[in-house]
Amino acid sequence: MLLLLLLSVLLEPMVELMYLGKEKIVLGTALGNAARSAKDRSLIYEFHRDLDASVDEEKFVEYFAEAFGDALKLTWTNQGLSMRELTFASANGKYNDFTVTVEFKEEMNEATGQLVTEVELKAQSEYKFQTKYLQLAEDAGQDVAYQLESERMLILSVKN
Repeated sequence: MLLLLLLSVLLEPMVELMYLGKEKIVLGTALGNAARSAKDRSLIYEFHRDLDASVDEEKFVEYFAEAFGDALKLTWTNQGLSMRELTFASANGKYNDFTVTVEFKEEMNEATGQLVTEVELKAQSEYKFQTKYLQLAEDAGQDVAYQLESERMLILSVKN
């Protein structure tokens, strides 16, 4: 009986690490897919003639928030308040609140003379534990908090 209890105490953190790895992959995939979707839909087509990649930042944020929220079943809670720091709440209670920061940087490519836009995205949330052992440790006030993070950078350019 003691051996069974000892094994469960040792195995639960390993199982939690597997859950954590899965959640990191899901977050990274959702962030990347939402960014690509927003990129494709928010380029300003009037600038394509000069092969410049200029982005309508407001449309990018709206498209990104919609796709990111749909991927993880989140709702955008500060819609219309900030276009640089987005907050999302879980619709099904699976996640804690997410904060996504969006930074745009336009610069001229010296080699081609084209306008290139860089978009940096960073998503953060406090990880919500899945196994009972670590949930109990968190509820007891132990410092077991883990920050779930993912970052993506898009470089937008128009090719001829």
